[in-house]
Amino acid sequence: MVLTVDNDSQKIIAALHNADRVEKYECIITACQDPVCTCEIAYLNLIPLLTKKGNERFLSPRKVEIDLIKKSLGYRNKKKVPKKDLEFAEFLLSEFDENDFKILYERNFAFKNKIAEEADLDSIDVYFEFDKVEYEGLMYAYNDILPYGDQLIITLNEMEYIVFDQYCLLPHCSCTDTILSIFSIDKIRRTTEESYVISLKYKKKRWKTIEKCSPSLNLNAVRSAIESQHPNIYKRFQERHVKLKTIYSHCKKSHYTPKQELQLPKVGRNDPCPCGSGKKYKKCCLMRS
Repeated sequence: MVLTVDNDSQKIIAALHNADRVEKYECIITACQDPVCTCEIAYLNLIPLLTKKGNERFLSPRKVEIDLIKKSLGYRNKKKVPKKDLEFAEFLLSEFDENDFKILYERNFAFKNKIAEEADLDSIDVYFEFDKVEYEGLMYAYNDILPYGDQLIITLNEMEYIVFDQYCLLPHCSCTDTILSIFSIDKIRRTTEESYVISLKYKKKRWKTIEKCSPSLNLNAVRSAIESQHPNIYKRFQERHVKLKTIYSHCKKSHYTPKQELQLPKVGRNDPCPCGSGKKYKKCCLMRS
């Protein structure tokens, strides 16, 4: 294990055993600042700490790029990296264990989470399947659009799960529905398998099971875990819904031109509204057309 976190300062210290001495660095982790980028390249800035071996001397500062998915060096072109820096980076990586990668992953996520949550919504440029959203009611999850946005993590039966909250993005639709897909996650919070799917009207707090994929979960237990572990969750659902609709509206203005051949489906007044709200067409989108 190379990396440790100081309990008081929360600084990351890297300690490398090199020959007969220990080289120590403060490790500052950054990442690309695109709020929707999922490259997962962590940039390590290693600031040397004073070492003693005979006379006092300083180490050289280092910069290392690590691909957290492949657990390899993340340089696009190793040939452009100075030989000594590349040798140091390879030696550092060879000393890493799972705990080191866990620390890197958590700090990398925290860095990108701050960028994602504080970004100007009009600056976020995301690809949407516009036709499917407009004509088929396709929903998107908050973390589909902002992969490093705040995650809804719950603990249930001593296991951790992540909740993906999906929403209708049509700007004129007034529905307050969300589909909650619940996945179990591993030690570094990567998705493993879907365990439960719920339909929720967050304004009226109406929960309904859509699909039960795990016998160990039930609706009451999942609801209780979400409500108790995430205070003000219904307000958060509303805020996340509004945020996604704002991002979608901006991207739609910038990138989408409706195809002339596509027509809105013919819907009777008493048919279910195509936006997916669950209301009759005459009491939903028809009222705003």
